Amino acid sequence: MIRMLALSSAAVLAFSLNVASAQVPKINSEPGKWSYSTRTEIPGMGSIPMSFEQCVTQKDVDEGRNLAAQKDAGMDCKYQDLKVTGNRYQFTAVCTGKNLPEPMVMNYDMTASPSQFDARMTMTGGNTKAMGGKMNMTMSAKRVGGC
Repeated sequence: MIRMLALSSAAVLAFSLNVASAQVPKINSEPGKWSYSTRTEIPGMGSIPMSFEQCVTQKDVDEGRNLAAQKDAGMDCKYQDLKVTGNRYQFTAVCTGKNLPEPMVMNYDMTASPSQFDARMTMTGGNTKAMGGKMNMTMSAKRVGGC
């Protein structure tokens, strides 16, 4: 379960900083120290909060290095059904990986600015059948200063 949370957190985090993909627009972020709070809800297991901080450099933003977290976790994601309205981003990510029995399908609804964002994600597939079939996650992040 912890690995599943880490993979889904990496997937949400991928969009919090900058996405270097032609399918998803670049979401500009300010470099610096970012503070993240997540809450994952799994049927029958309740709500699991997590928080962490990460230093984001300008090089990270420019190179889209946040996607490396997914690739390091053995995930390959494709993005589809993109809808952008002002600073609101809605899209679907379909991710495959060698440790997943089937693709993970993650539907995102995200509001972002250069210094903060809020995201909601619903995930099905992957390992979610073993956890009730569906997982919901919310994440909020804000830039809290320099690194």
